[in-house]
Amino acid sequence: MNLFTYQIGPFGDNSPTLGQKLDDSVNLFTPLRMILALGVLLGHSYVVHLGRTVPEPLHLFNLTLSYISVNGFFILSGLLITRSIDRNSDLIRFFTARFLRLYPAMVVMTLLAAFVIGPMVSALPMAAYFADPMVWRYVCDVLTFGNTSGGPPQIFAQNPFDGEWSASLWTLRYEAMAYAGTALLAVLGLNRSKTAMLAVFVAVTGFFVAVRLFPQILPDPLVHLSRFGMTYLLGALLYVYRDQIKLSWVIGAVTVILAATFGWFGSQASFEILLNFVLAAGLLLIGFAKLPFAAKLSRMPDFSYGVYIWQWPIMQALWYFEIARSPLVTMALAIPASIAVGALSWYLLEKPALALKTPLAGAIRNAFKARKTA
Repeated sequence: MNLFTYQIGPFGDNSPTLGQKLDDSVNLFTPLRMILALGVLLGHSYVVHLGRTVPEPLHLFNLTLSYISVNGFFILSGLLITRSIDRNSDLIRFFTARFLRLYPAMVVMTLLAAFVIGPMVSALPMAAYFADPMVWRYVCDVLTFGNTSGGPPQIFAQNPFDGEWSASLWTLRYEAMAYAGTALLAVLGLNRSKTAMLAVFVAVTGFFVAVRLFPQILPDPLVHLSRFGMTYLLGALLYVYRDQIKLSWVIGAVTVILAATFGWFGSQASFEILLNFVLAAGLLLIGFAKLPFAAKLSRMPDFSYGVYIWQWPIMQALWYFEIARSPLVTMALAIPASIAVGALSWYLLEKPALALKTPLAGAIRNAFKARKTA
């Protein structure tokens, strides 16, 4: 049996491969992304109340719920984005689609933070606020995927996690880097080689382990890059081996047991590596599960990105305006509020922007052609 083969039945010989399941238009990846976004919200609901000095209490062997949820995002992203560029290797269309997926909602959110909501929740008087160069610096930092921590000057100054607009934004730079890495692998032709992709994954996983040996010495961006590189590439590797992989609840359960064993007795790095495989197995098994309403669920709008980037400022506002002063109340209020804002973001910004990917890519391609012939 191939190392990457997962069987589903009692013997599993007739079960469909991951490649066959990916060709099916019905899957639950959109609902799963929403669940992962809400997992980040649940973890952050405690952080908003505890501040910077107290660790998030929802954790599994020192990996927090929000941390695990973000890893799940990157695994799914690696699978689906690698599939996208394999189906259509036009780099102009690829980068146009990726830009329109991330940027419009992020731009609007950042401008609202700096020029509409920021003045309302800042400790500075209005005139002093707009005179502060940090307003423009924050906008530039976020839109260039630079330093996204903090926020406009002196916002939420009395909150336990003061001065932070959206603690979710920092991961987007690594998502953008993953897109660039996907394009590079495609240009080099490595994305269609099982051996090459396995070698890249093993190398990055080794880098992840090495980085974890010196967590206090190496800079945080390198630590984060190793984490997200490994999780994203795991998803990419699943796609590359899609014709050999068969889904199995049995193998999934064995992977859970191995991960738990390493969590109790092994190193943190080895536990996280195995937990990522557990995440991948769970996402695939649930994503292709034959549920009664799977067809309807597969067509649900993708509010997850809006929920992901807006949940933190919503929870900060709930504290600031003294609406919620406990994590559980914050959860109860922030979940529907974040979904509502995520829906607005999807229908008003993200969906209309994504509808432009084909004409915009065509316009960019024509501009390049005109420049070459000029």
